Amino acid sequence: MNKYSTTYPASKEEADYSKLQTKKTGLDMQDFLNLIVAQMSNQDPMNPVENTDFIAQMAQFSALEAMSDLREVSMQGQVTSLIGKNVVVADYNSRGELDIQEGIVQRVTLHGSEAILYVNDKEYRYSNVMEIKEISKKEENPVEKILTDILEETKKVNKTTTDTEENQEVEQP
Repeated sequence: MNKYSTTYPASKEEADYSKLQTKKTGLDMQDFLNLIVAQMSNQDPMNPVENTDFIAQMAQFSALEAMSDLREVSMQGQVTSLIGKNVVVADYNSRGELDIQEGIVQRVTLHGSEAILYVNDKEYRYSNVMEIKEISKKEENPVEKILTDILEETKKVNKTTTDTEENQEVEQP
C-alpha cells in the first residue's frame, strides 16, 4: 500500500463517475442571460422589476466571471512553473489500477482550462499531480554534469600529452 492510495478513487470507473458528477459546476454568461430573459418575459406587467436590479445582477455576474478568469490564469501560471521540477503523478493504467510515477516535468500544454503535463514522456492532467519535490543537486542540471565530465577528460588528455612531450625532449641529446 502506498501513501497516495487514500486520496484517489479505488478504481478507474469510480474516478470516471466522479468526473461526470463534477463536469459543469456553475453558470456561464449564456445561462445567466437566459435566466434574465425568462425573468423579464414572465414578470408581472403591473409590477415590473426595476432596471437597476438587472444592472446590479449583471455587474455581480461580471465580477464573478472575472474572478473565474483570474483563477484560470493563476492555475496556468502554477502549471507552467512546474516545468523542470520533480513531481509525483498518479493515473489509472489500462487495467484500472492506480499507477504512480515520479519524474521531471518536461513540458506543459494548455487546452482551454485543462493543463496537460508531460512526465517521463507520458501525459498527465494537472489534477494528477500528487506531490512536488525539490530537485537534488545530482538531478538539477544534467547538461552541466556532461560538460564537467568533458572538461575533466580534456584536462587528462592535455596532461598526458604534455607529459609525453616532456619525456621525448629529455631523451633527445
